[in-house]
Amino acid sequence: MIYNIYSNIIVKVFILNSYILIGPIGSGKTEAQKIFQNLNIKCFCADNTVRKLYEDQEVISKINEIIPNSVKNGKIDKNIVREKIFTDEDKLKLIESYIHPKVFLEFENFKIKFNDQNILIFITPIIKSNNFLEKNNIIYINADKDIRINRLKKRKNYNKKIIENIMNYQESSDIYIKNYSHIIQNNGSLLQLKILIQQTLSYL
Repeated sequence: MIYNIYSNIIVKVFILNSYILIGPIGSGKTEAQKIFQNLNIKCFCADNTVRKLYEDQEVISKINEIIPNSVKNGKIDKNIVREKIFTDEDKLKLIESYIHPKVFLEFENFKIKFNDQNILIFITPIIKSNNFLEKNNIIYINADKDIRINRLKKRKNYNKKIIENIMNYQESSDIYIKNYSHIIQNNGSLLQLKILIQQTLSYL
């Protein structure tokens, strides 16, 4: 299994100074990333990496092969992909098995580039059980469900159905909520989040 071997190699090389920031949608990962970066912590965002990969022609062709008619005017329509993968588990598995190794490869390059840093943060949404994630230290960021729903309602292209589908998938896949090293409960303001992150950093 190339995927598992590759994941194990990453763990062996980089486990000492890398942390996984993971949490459900709407928990505040993006804001947390900004705070970490303002504190001079190097962060790698899986979602941003996927967005860049979606601009690659080879990736565009493969995604359109997995999800026909998901490419419009030469670009991947992320809304079509999002709606499909959270209602069709087979499509989700195909997308994840194709995209995730590419994301982890980019993370390996990121770690090589910043190998002089004491701490690196890998920021990712909740995904199915994965060797790489399971064998690293987890910082779990969370917020009460009603708070997360209210945050998501303010996002473009997030209707009630999409929110429910994503939350249902993540709740069924979330082994990390019981297997974290540190937790950040982000129910409050940005200032409160910054304080919680600074407290968390003091333990790392």
